[in-house]
Order: sequence, then C-alpha cells, then structure tokens
Amino acid sequence: MAVPRDSRADDPRQRFLLIVFAQGGWDVTHALDPKRAPTCDVPAGRVTSYAHGIKALTDESRPSVGAFFAANAARCAVINGLWVGSVAHTSARIRVLTGTRSARNPDVAAIFAASAAAQRPGLALPYVDLGGGAYAGPLASVMGRVGSTNQLVTLIDRKKALRGASGGFIPSDDEQAALSEFAARRAHAAAQAPGGAAIESYTSSLGRAATLRRDPKLRAMSVGRANTLAQQGALAVELLRGGVACAAFLDTRLDWDTHDDIADQGASHEQLFAELTQIADNLAAAGLLERTTVAVLSEFSRTPKLNDQAQPGKDHWPVTSALLFGGGVRPGTYGATDDALGALRVRMDDGAPADTGRLLQFDNFAAGLLEFMGVSAKRWIANAEPFHGPFA
Repeated sequence: MAVPRDSRADDPRQRFLLIVFAQGGWDVTHALDPKRAPTCDVPAGRVTSYAHGIKALTDESRPSVGAFFAANAARCAVINGLWVGSVAHTSARIRVLTGTRSARNPDVAAIFAASAAAQRPGLALPYVDLGGGAYAGPLASVMGRVGSTNQLVTLIDRKKALRGASGGFIPSDDEQAALSEFAARRAHAAAQAPGGAAIESYTSSLGRAATLRRDPKLRAMSVGRANTLAQQGALAVELLRGGVACAAFLDTRLDWDTHDDIADQGASHEQLFAELTQIADNLAAAGLLERTTVAVLSEFSRTPKLNDQAQPGKDHWPVTSALLFGGGVRPGTYGATDDALGALRVRMDDGAPADTGRLLQFDNFAAGLLEFMGVSAKRWIANAEPFHGPFA
C-alpha cells in the first residue's frame, strides 16, 4: 500500500487495539460471570470450564458462547467485579471507555493511537470509529468516523461521494495542489496567532487524508457496509493489515438494555460470541491475532434479580465484567463478585481476591490497559493505580 514502510502491519513492532462495545448494559450472568445461587435470577444453562480456569455459562440455545471459549480460551482473560459506580448509560459509558468522568477526555484507544501515530507518522488513519461511540477529546486529529454505510469509501474517492448528485466540484491534480498550498499558508498564519497551537494537529490530519486518497488498495476495498459487528470487524482487520490504522472502535449494534424482556439477553449473547469468533478468525488469518488486543466492554451489567414488569427484565447494575483476548493477554479469570453480584476486593498486581485489596474500578482497568499497550497512563488518568492482572 502507498504508505510509508514503517507503518505497515508487517512491522513486528506495530501493535493493535480493538474495542468492542455492548451499548446498553449486558447481563454478565448470561456468560462471563455465571451464578448458581438464590440471590441471582439466571438463565438456563450449565457452568462450563475451559482452559486456564475460565468458566462460562453455556446452553444449547447459545452455542456460540461455548464455541468461542472452546477455540479461544487459551488467549482470553475474563475480568469480573469491575466497579463502575454509575447506573446512568452516558456517565457509565464515559467511565468505562476513558477511565475518567469527563466526555472531554479521550478513550483508551484514542490515547494509544495518538502515541502510535507520533512514533509512526505514516499511519493515515490511526484510530477509526466504526461503531459511532468513540471519545477522541483533544486527540480528534488521529480519529476518523466511518459510519454504518462505509463512508470511508466516499472519503477517499470523491467521485463516489457525488455519484448521482447534480454538479459537484472535483479538482484536477493541479487545482488540488493549489488548494493544498493555499490551505498550508493559511494554517501557518493561523498557527502564529494567539491560540493557534491546535493548528498543527489539524494540518497533520489533512496530510493523513491525502495519504488515504492516494492509496490504491484502500480505494479498491470491497468490504461494503459496516453495520453488524462482524462487518465492522472485517473492515477493521483490513485497515490494520493495510497499515492504515492501529486501533478501532466497534459496536455490537444490539439492544442490551433489557428492562422488560430478559430473554433478549440470550439472543444478544449468542450473536455477540458468534461475531467475536469471526473477528478472532479474521485476525488469525491475517496474521495479526498475536499482536492485536481485543477488549469487549459494556457500560454496566444488570441487577441480580428480575424486576416486576409484565415481561420481567433486569435493571441497571453498577458492577460489570470485561473480556479480553488476543496478543499478550494473560489467560484466566481476574477479579470476582459475590453471590449477589457485589464486587469483591482484589489485588491490583494479579487480580486475585483479597481482603487486603481494593475494588477494581473503571480507572484502574483503563490505566492497566493503557500501560499494557505501552503508554503511560499518568497523563490521562490521574491518581489511578493500574490493574495488571490480565496484562502479561
């Protein structure tokens, strides 16, 4: 691909990060944190053991859950008892993704991508938001939002963007050169003015856009729509393999907010794990699985007991779980909850439950993931002790 050699995916130094988000709040007792106690209302199934002590709730109605762990447990880490401290969708989502309480802060993937872009300027689109829920904050110049209909195609090929439209200006090469020179001069002048420090990141993003448009393989990409999680995953793998991006945000596009019908959780878990299996297989086929860390997250979980709706569901619960798999992850189960889904204290170094430990909070988890990806967390997540349990 027509990008500098040091940004290609076959550079063994390059690492990758995928965030998969289950917007709405999953019920962790359906798979990741199985319970068998009267204090929890749980679905049908059996607790199945996998490699490295991982246990998951499986059932013939959710075959993909068992199939995923049977194939991938040796490279998986399950984190239970992750305390979020909020039952409001937006605030909990911000906490889980950024490790902070402010939507003005970048999420972990944006921070990692910005660090990677600084070391390898050839990355044309360091962080790609395929799911529509990423937080870039002051690092917006390294991120591009693609959308469910693959707007990446129209970003790199303006003729496709204007197809069917009347008129539309598509500059020739000479005209584009003149426009670029004009923009560069204006940007230089603006950078000298008070408050012009942000101009540099803006102009760097223009350079990355130009690199994208010159890339013949990217222009010929035939992935098409990126609506389902599997489609988002396929496009993400193509971008990683092509040396265009090093991080991506994906969304399951499923309804996890099951206040009035808990049975929907079973169908969503089945689809989620089927599509996670596809993503793992695609990464492996591309030779990227050992260098890619996939973090599957949700903003919170559901209450231990069913509510009293006509079709019972479960409400919001401020403790959740996370699933990690891929490169460098230390396989096993970390953190814990009691029989009523209350978070237990754990040690930050190995994730083992301990009365002398502390609650595993959202900021500890985010800081640990950042440190694992080779980025110091101190600048972005102040006063948070990094959680090291699953991060080899």
